[in-house]
Amino acid sequence: MAFPTPSSQTWTLRFKSHKTTVLLHVDPLQTFPTIKEQLYKALEETGLKDSDSEPIPLPISPSDIELGRPSNPNDPHKGFQLGEWEYPPLEGEDAEDLKGKGKAKAGRPKKSGAVGADSVKDCPKGAGLRDGAVLAFRWKGNGSQDDDDIEKADGRKADMWGVELASYEDNYGVENEMDVGGGREFEG
Repeated sequence: MAFPTPSSQTWTLRFKSHKTTVLLHVDPLQTFPTIKEQLYKALEETGLKDSDSEPIPLPISPSDIELGRPSNPNDPHKGFQLGEWEYPPLEGEDAEDLKGKGKAKAGRPKKSGAVGADSVKDCPKGAGLRDGAVLAFRWKGNGSQDDDDIEKADGRKADMWGVELASYEDNYGVENEMDVGGGREFEG
């Protein structure tokens, strides 16, 4: 498999799990299954450890990896949610039942072999990601499904996907929280 050579046209995506961040150079139109293969290969070479420095076994195949996007890119403590590209396409009667009903009007198109509107959301650019975006990753059995979640202001729990947010204070004693790719604000 040929991975993109870093250039001015490639994007750098940050993949987080536990206290690990993997940086990958990807083409903005590269499909998520090939990005998962690239991530899997990087994890094979480096490994993944939990917060107790115990190794986490990799899944059987790259297709077992799930990717999540930040619930709110400007507030990492709101957790992550499964990316819309991870859901299987609706087919048959289910797709027809959703047509014409509110937000689900568009429904999910059936997958076809052709590249076009059917597969546009199956790449970072089509999914609305940007260069430098943060995605969480997990798979069944990697210890992230039943981690303690952070409580939201309204009393619900945020799904952190096993991601432990690093803080500047951890190393330097100064409070400055990490970001998950949201826009920067100018203060001045």
